[in-house]
Amino acid sequence: MARTSPWLVFGLPAAICALWSLHAGKDVNWDLLNYHYYLPYELLDGRLRQDFFAASAQSYLNPLGYLPFYLMVAGGWHSVVVSMVLAAAHSASIGFLYLIARRLFAHLPPAEQTEFAVLATALGAASGVYWMTVGGSFLDPLLVPPMLGGVLLLLHEAPRAGRRAALAGMLFGVAAALKYSNAVFALAAFSLVLAMPGLAGGARVRSGLAYGVGAAAAVAVLAAPWLVLIAHEFGNPVFPLFNGWFRSPDYLEYNMINERFTLRDPAALLAFPFSMAALGPRVYAENFAPDLRFAALVLTLPGLAVLAIRRSTRAFAALRGAGWRVLVFFACATAVWLATSANGRYGLIVLLLAGLCLAWLVALLLPARAARVALALLLLLQVGIGIVASPPRWFIAAEWSGHWLPYAVPERALREPALYLTVEILPMAVVAPFLHPASSMANVRGQHSLPTDSPRVKELLERHRGHVRTLGRFLELEDGSPAPQQVKAYDARLLRFGFRVDTTDCFAIPWQPDDQDALSRAANWLAGGRKSIEPLSVVSCGLSRLERNPAEVEKERRASALFDRMENTCPDLFRRQTAVTEPFGSGWSRNYTGLDARLEAFGDQVILNRYRAGNYVELGRISDWERGDAATLATCAAAR
Repeated sequence: MARTSPWLVFGLPAAICALWSLHAGKDVNWDLLNYHYYLPYELLDGRLRQDFFAASAQSYLNPLGYLPFYLMVAGGWHSVVVSMVLAAAHSASIGFLYLIARRLFAHLPPAEQTEFAVLATALGAASGVYWMTVGGSFLDPLLVPPMLGGVLLLLHEAPRAGRRAALAGMLFGVAAALKYSNAVFALAAFSLVLAMPGLAGGARVRSGLAYGVGAAAAVAVLAAPWLVLIAHEFGNPVFPLFNGWFRSPDYLEYNMINERFTLRDPAALLAFPFSMAALGPRVYAENFAPDLRFAALVLTLPGLAVLAIRRSTRAFAALRGAGWRVLVFFACATAVWLATSANGRYGLIVLLLAGLCLAWLVALLLPARAARVALALLLLLQVGIGIVASPPRWFIAAEWSGHWLPYAVPERALREPALYLTVEILPMAVVAPFLHPASSMANVRGQHSLPTDSPRVKELLERHRGHVRTLGRFLELEDGSPAPQQVKAYDARLLRFGFRVDTTDCFAIPWQPDDQDALSRAANWLAGGRKSIEPLSVVSCGLSRLERNPAEVEKERRASALFDRMENTCPDLFRRQTAVTEPFGSGWSRNYTGLDARLEAFGDQVILNRYRAGNYVELGRISDWERGDAATLATCAAAR
């Protein structure tokens, strides 16, 4: 196989990704504002006992993968430089795709091999999910290159298979250690290990063991210390996940799930490749990211079956190469991805390999000229639909500025330590590093609200007695005070903990982009003057004590007892999830983040509001539940 210059293979994608990232605007995604920047700060500043759920349940993920971004941003690097460095790292996926593609088409003459490898690589990279994350703070595009590098190693036919398997295991282990959802792809890669070319039975077993040892070593170095630290602190190494098993006293005892993109029945599974082509969000990603390639892949399968029946010489020549091994890995990786999440970002390696597998199958089924035309047309359609439908960034495409996080922190926030209780779904833990080092933060109401009797929250309240504040994006100061409607909403959320907003004691932490330097102006010109339309400034107000009405406390207790009974009676509907009971207007509710659903009780009615799907499940009358009406209980028990 002809040698290709690595400067071209990796340098050209790096330049393209850097330019795209500048055009797309500065990435200020939801997860960055929540935990991408907070986690390394939590690690380096030793804040496991100082904060609690500052970034909700994500507060306790492995922080190591986010350290490069944090260190560059905290070190004062210009946001343009940070993004270009990240884009170059993310672009390595494209280089590895090309190298894998050359192995797929190694049976072709050199000129055709290069043509099809380029088409396959372009089709592989033609994923809206990928380009929305390039040059940003997400770990997903940073951890795909080591996994693709592992795939390439396992396709190699050189001697020393055990060494290559161990190194591949280490690469997949790195990806799994830094982001736990990648562990399923490390398992899927065993199919490649077992299919390594030129090995006898005993050698395959030894290679499999070497792969496992390499993966375990990477996890031991990069994940185990953090898991041990979390286990020591909370009694659960993956706190608060799987707390139904570990039973840490610091959170509710249930195993969190996430069913946002779950395929619940065979019909949904069969329709999924075609649903991915739809112009709609939340099929397999939170954003619009239509993907035609999976539907096209499914449509090639009958042709592949025909080839197998006819025993085509050309097909067998291709199948003797790396193609079938990559296809098997792709099938295994797709299966475990769909079984565990079907979340596009989590399955980025599947999205990138889809184009390669499709190109290989099309080249197998059609004459060379027809295959080129078909792949080029599909590539144009995929790129075109992506440009039309997909946003440039995952959440916010902000203006470029000297600092990635240009918060203008007032002297008071720097001088006075306090406990900041946040009550929004997005806790804005990103501002924690800008506050006084002795301050604490807890997201008491949000994705996973905390109970009022939480020992950790009680300890923080006692430690910061008289210095408790709230903070959030949806408080806005007007003449020094937030609007009455904003205060009313915050007071309702804080009431459970016996606090209300003190409107005489507020300050803002404004988002003030320092974008007048030459580099920022040039980048913003290339980006077309993108500006955030989302509020990024935050406001903090002091909190004053408020005694709860005993009658309201009793109503909450009764609502909690009702909700507990419903969860126990209807396990298939609630998937054995639970949550904290909270005021909801004139009624009560529980929010199940993993189900994208909220249990609501108003008057005498109870419903499960599946707000993402836009439908409701009527669960009967409260009075029927209180008297144990058999028909009501049976209907709920049968619901799914």
